[in-house]
Amino acid sequence: MKKEQSEDVAAVEQLSKDYADAWAKGDPEILLSCYADDAVVIMSHEDPIVGKEALRELYEHVFASQRSEEEGEGMASMADAMGINPEDYTWKTEGDGVKPEVSGDLGYLWSTYANIAMPKPGVDANPIGDSGVSLLIVKRQQDGAWKVALMMATRGEDPVAASQEGEPAE
Repeated sequence: MKKEQSEDVAAVEQLSKDYADAWAKGDPEILLSCYADDAVVIMSHEDPIVGKEALRELYEHVFASQRSEEEGEGMASMADAMGINPEDYTWKTEGDGVKPEVSGDLGYLWSTYANIAMPKPGVDANPIGDSGVSLLIVKRQQDGAWKVALMMATRGEDPVAASQEGEPAE
């Protein structure tokens, strides 16, 4: 692999880490910094969301409660957005990453994911889960930075199906 391409792959891997960290923290501004201004997000059974300002509205809603790390950060914020009490659940995220591919000014990476909320003992509720596959198409910007140009996510039926044998990825 040429040095320039290996540097691009490393930059896309860092973008992927920053993107995951932003989700974990529940911080819409950090998450938005990972996107190009004209980014598109396509989710299963939803209309496309086009542009950073439309994404801002979405992520501000999703992360409205701005929970602290001790309170579960992004997962608890999403629980609040769903209308459930995050204190009633324990949260676990599983998945696997795939090494990104880069060619010229475009690249991609995909991964499986499963978010699982298990009711705490004594809580009369069912487990809640979301799983699927996400695909990020990344593009080198004019300033040389790599940003998410397109994010697509499909959702599955079984919240554990996105991870191998139900074991968290390391």
